[in-house]
Amino acid sequence: MRMRFRALALLFFAASMAGCYFDQPLTSGPSKDLNTWLLGVWEYRDEKGKVYRAGVLPLTGDRMTIWFRAISKQPKATKEWQFEGWISRVGRGSFLTLQCLKSSGEVPEGAYVFAHYQVIDQLNVIMRPLQLDASPDTSSYHLRAEVRAKLKDQSLLPQSGARWTRISEVYWPRDGDDEQPFQPLRFPPGPPAVPLNVDEQQF
Repeated sequence: MRMRFRALALLFFAASMAGCYFDQPLTSGPSKDLNTWLLGVWEYRDEKGKVYRAGVLPLTGDRMTIWFRAISKQPKATKEWQFEGWISRVGRGSFLTLQCLKSSGEVPEGAYVFAHYQVIDQLNVIMRPLQLDASPDTSSYHLRAEVRAKLKDQSLLPQSGARWTRISEVYWPRDGDDEQPFQPLRFPPGPPAVPLNVDEQQF
């Protein structure tokens, strides 16, 4: 298991934890259609005020394209990664399988990272990494077997995750239209939602 950096291995997930990347996907393709509540531009601020942003755009009816940025006060120092992703259904859980297409370091191009997503409401998502013991070259079959085992003994996910907030809507992209102008939120923020604990969440 290749342990890396504070933010990137978890993509737009848990910016204060270490993560892993793998040579094989969790599933070879999508297990279900795209969850449209994941679409948008999302922002996360860590305890030191560091800003991370991720844009999640539809690629097809069951695949998404994602850009992830670690924002710097100096624009030239901002790092960006790009991924293609889909939802992988394993056991009773739904997870994101994300393949790195363009890298600024840490995650190699072609490598995969996985995460669990917990939709709180249309403006808030909790992301958690999968706590896997598998080596980077583990087959998809054996990755799924470990996920099922850890789901059963409730050791797959950390108790806490990173709360990401939607700051902009997105629309269906045209060719070469990954960078979209700001789109106001259709639903204004209401009272803050309270995230579920791992034991309470619905897989």
